[in-house]
Amino acid sequence: MNRVSRAVAAALCCLALVVPTAEIQASASSFDALSSGASDLGVRSSQAVNNAWRQGFNALPPQVRNAIPNELRPYEPALPSYPVPPAEPERESTQEPKPAPDSCANCVALTFDDGPAPETERLLDILDKKNVKASFFVMGNNARKYPATMQRIRNGGHTIGNHTADHRELPRLSHNGINHQLDRANAAINDTTGQSPRWLRPPYGEYDARVTAAAQSRGMAVALWNVDTLDWKHRNATKTCAVAVQNSRPGSVVLMHDIHGPTVDAVPCVIDGLRAKGLRPVSLDQMITSPQAGRVYSQHP
Repeated sequence: MNRVSRAVAAALCCLALVVPTAEIQASASSFDALSSGASDLGVRSSQAVNNAWRQGFNALPPQVRNAIPNELRPYEPALPSYPVPPAEPERESTQEPKPAPDSCANCVALTFDDGPAPETERLLDILDKKNVKASFFVMGNNARKYPATMQRIRNGGHTIGNHTADHRELPRLSHNGINHQLDRANAAINDTTGQSPRWLRPPYGEYDARVTAAAQSRGMAVALWNVDTLDWKHRNATKTCAVAVQNSRPGSVVLMHDIHGPTVDAVPCVIDGLRAKGLRPVSLDQMITSPQAGRVYSQHP
């Protein structure tokens, strides 16, 4: 007895238990035809036999189908397999990448001239406490006088710039005189910190084409300002703070002098006031990360 005949016999036995006699008689002819067809298909492939059995099985009443053991039920044909097409290579975007947001769009550079001096140490304490970096434009003579302060400025991550050897008005000097002032200050900075400055601030903000050319040949940009606190003139901490905070905008460069006690007194107020306006006090190197040698900057370009 082949597999289909055994399934038919099992189905008839189960049918007698769960289906009324009239339905059994109505289904008997289907079983006979199915069994006969299965025998005739003996010479055919097993796939053809299974197909015939599946057709007959699907025609059976649900009670009978459920009663037939799993091992006698028709096999489900395997689904045809198709080759999986290779994944398409990723296409390069034709859109230009968006520029990264300016991380210093709200920055204001705090700069201090003429030091270092005894007050510079107190200023560094304040900057450390406020977690602020600033810029120090030092004179060569003072740098050699306070080497420990110079090293502390460097170790604190602040910007160190050239403010000439002894605060001479550069356009009034000869070509050699300009070079001498810049070179003496650079040598003092390098000797006390191991750094070569990237910035020159000419005393009084005075410069000409010879000064910018001398700065360019030494790899320095020229740093001016657009917020002058006049702290050297009034020596008043309240005025210094008010001028610095009220006149600063994103990209401003604020001029102060760390040789004056009232200026140092004003610095906590300046920092807090700028932050209250949504501005971020920073050093020049933080605000202008790649200055162009010989170019004059009075604010963020």
